[in-house]
Amino acid sequence: MAGGRGATAGGARLALVLAVVLALAGAAPAAGDPTGADGRPTVTETIREAGTPGETTAAETATGTADQSSDGAVEIETEGFDPDYDPAAVLDRVERLRGLSARQGITLHEYEPPADETYDARDSFGAIRPAGAKALQLYSNASTERRTPLGYTVERQAAVHIYLLNDSALAAHDVSQQAVLAHEFVHALQFQHGLLSPSRAGLRSEFPRWTTDARLVTTALVEGDAMWVTEQYLRRYGRGDYSVAEYNRTLTRAAWTHSVAGTPYYYGYAYYERTGGAPAERTGAIRDPPGSTAELLHPGERVASAPTPPVPELPESAEFPRTHTDTVGELVVRHALRLNGLSFGRAAAAADGWAADRMSYYAGPGAAGPATHWETVWASPSEAREFAAAWRAMLAANGADGTGEYDADGTGEYDADGTGENGVETLSVPASDQAPGMHYAIERDGATVRITAAERADTVERLAEAVAQGAASEAGSADEVDSDGEVRPGGGANATATLSCPPRP
Repeated sequence: MAGGRGATAGGARLALVLAVVLALAGAAPAAGDPTGADGRPTVTETIREAGTPGETTAAETATGTADQSSDGAVEIETEGFDPDYDPAAVLDRVERLRGLSARQGITLHEYEPPADETYDARDSFGAIRPAGAKALQLYSNASTERRTPLGYTVERQAAVHIYLLNDSALAAHDVSQQAVLAHEFVHALQFQHGLLSPSRAGLRSEFPRWTTDARLVTTALVEGDAMWVTEQYLRRYGRGDYSVAEYNRTLTRAAWTHSVAGTPYYYGYAYYERTGGAPAERTGAIRDPPGSTAELLHPGERVASAPTPPVPELPESAEFPRTHTDTVGELVVRHALRLNGLSFGRAAAAADGWAADRMSYYAGPGAAGPATHWETVWASPSEAREFAAAWRAMLAANGADGTGEYDADGTGEYDADGTGENGVETLSVPASDQAPGMHYAIERDGATVRITAAERADTVERLAEAVAQGAASEAGSADEVDSDGEVRPGGGANATATLSCPPRP
């Protein structure tokens, strides 16, 4: 989401929080509720997409020079406030740093911060729904500070509007309004040059499926572009405290949506740092983005890729209607591990080697409740083993324990009875006030790791069995092709573990 960190109720210095309204569809607020207390939009109000490469929007055609002054400069209108700096001078500097010129006028607005308060953030982000958040050990009922965007940009009726938190509120965080405006002017230029548009078509057309992973890629490129210009601006002209590195942070689990939403700012900037920060190169990356967050995180490296796993075909008797599918991606895997106590280094190493994944959501029959089946594909069996071991370590850090002996035979798998043969371990812990208990069935099949999760152990068992029956019915046939035209990857030696994970206290 091109939203990200915002001001919190506390007085501690924060990273510069800037936003274009490029929200992930269905995302939980990264910096507040979908609308402010007075009805103003926040960073999750509207989806703003990158335009089709090379395409000039109708809005640009109709109004591209409508707001130019007699000397050819565009007009900057301030509505309801009088800044103590020259917005036109800020725009001129940003235009030169970004290598793009404004094509029409821009209207600036100022808004007040909301009242200090805490709230229970929605456990949804991108295409991750609450059942998926539970499976990823992200879900939480605990309250967190409400985060307010320091600025955001929207395009309405062919006109660009920039909203800025008032100067006194920004000063409390040692961030100048001029610095926020410099960032938001980059988004205004992106809108006016067709790199962003009000429709979804441009961004979505670059990806076969509009998943959480795809949305994080595009957000990183858009926000990384603005972060790059903002850092150059502040190095040259000062006017505020700023650190790109501060966006590579891990918040509490109660604020997981905000925590994940901040990652594109840092990793988008880092991508340009490694691939080339010239304006034309950044424009090219937005128009022709990497295919996954794995490619975003490892530019210039040989990144494993595999067809997205097919949607499991369940027998009709299973009574598990599928409701949703998503690709989580390497960046979310890495961040989920970090949010649950694994070190930066181990989380990154465990997520490295990601090649593909698909999380399928199901409605359980009767009182069985929702469940997920998550199939991840890795570069090699050893990479799959490393991820599975890290996932189990994360569950153990959350209180999971079992009867089997871990890694008794050096395979990186669970040993159910201490004999050296891989088998099943069962764990069960009660729910807490902040998060439900979760049950997992984990299977490694060569370079593939499958994780079935639900709040009820019998739901996990029934869904995992149904998936296995569906796979068995396809055995002996040629590679299967799913509805996206993707080929099912092969497997290898089986190793299975069934775990039940406790909630975080």
